[in-house]
Amino acid sequence: MNANVNWDGSQHLNFLLEFLVAWEERPLGLTPIAYGWCSTIHFVDGSISPLRFQLQDVTGSHITSVFAEQGFSSIGPLCDPVRTGDTSHPNHRYLQSRVGFSPRTLLFMILEVGFRLVMPGRNQPTLHLDHTPNHSFALKSAFSSDDDEVIADGLCAWIANSDYMPAGSCVHYLAKRVENDTPFSPRLRRMGVRLIERMWCSRFGASELETVRLLNRLDISVDDVENTDEWADLLVDAISSPVGLESLSIRCWNFLEALSPVWGFPIARAMELARLLEEVEDWEKLEAWMAIAWQADWDELGKPTWLEGLEYLKQVTLKHLLRRPSALPRFEGLLESKKRPPPLCVALRHICAQARAERLPLEPPPP
Repeated sequence: MNANVNWDGSQHLNFLLEFLVAWEERPLGLTPIAYGWCSTIHFVDGSISPLRFQLQDVTGSHITSVFAEQGFSSIGPLCDPVRTGDTSHPNHRYLQSRVGFSPRTLLFMILEVGFRLVMPGRNQPTLHLDHTPNHSFALKSAFSSDDDEVIADGLCAWIANSDYMPAGSCVHYLAKRVENDTPFSPRLRRMGVRLIERMWCSRFGASELETVRLLNRLDISVDDVENTDEWADLLVDAISSPVGLESLSIRCWNFLEALSPVWGFPIARAMELARLLEEVEDWEKLEAWMAIAWQADWDELGKPTWLEGLEYLKQVTLKHLLRRPSALPRFEGLLESKKRPPPLCVALRHICAQARAERLPLEPPPP
């Protein structure tokens, strides 16, 4: 079905789009078609240019006879939105009172048709979307919405193509939503998690600060991620940067502990981070980092550099446990984990026993 539409008649599309939105089993093949529609929308002085919509071959056969003609004609006043009674003309008075939508609303409905039921991930079919400059403008409009579901549709469109993402950083466009204290909707949070995964995989361009702020807002749990090893590497990368060390929330540090072990991270660098945290007296992050370090699988296991790092790890952990006795159950709990190499297990058991025996802090606890 082809439709040439100008703004005066574009209200007729609302019924078609409402039908597609309500179609709970709409095929994935509709997604690239809807994405193509987005590129035809031009915002000029509050109006849109003439549009040409095409619906065909969505399910392997022409959709026109099966859905677009029969299905579309069953929506609207008295199940006849385009042909009122015996006439071939639409009921414009009904349409104006029923619809009254803007180009932005039209765009948001199209994004919902194409992406509301899509969840990008490794187990999903591959989507190939052709990005144009008009698409970037359309997606920026979605990111400026006050509706989390519309924003999630825009994010899905940005990352759904498994081989390519549009140029630029959509994290920058999400800054307004990230700064809003209202919790993300569940779907927007899931899309944010997928976005971070795609960005890290491709090293695709957001600033470190923007990325850290998004990570802080996502409040991720183990159940949210597809590959825990990749997320452990991702968060170690974030923590290793100056911005991440200073600004990454304690929730993210604790999340990394839940993802442990960390694989192949140089123990010398790990101890350097511990020293930096000691210097700034960030005891919460230091405690989380020590818990992560005791569960790590270090590349240099048994080598001189590793033995030197282990001695410092033992020293700083004991000092921390004496300073903050409340942390002792956390580290004793690590002894029950199977994630830890045997040499670390023996050393940690000794540290915990020594801390429990002494019980007296070396210095006053922080306020």
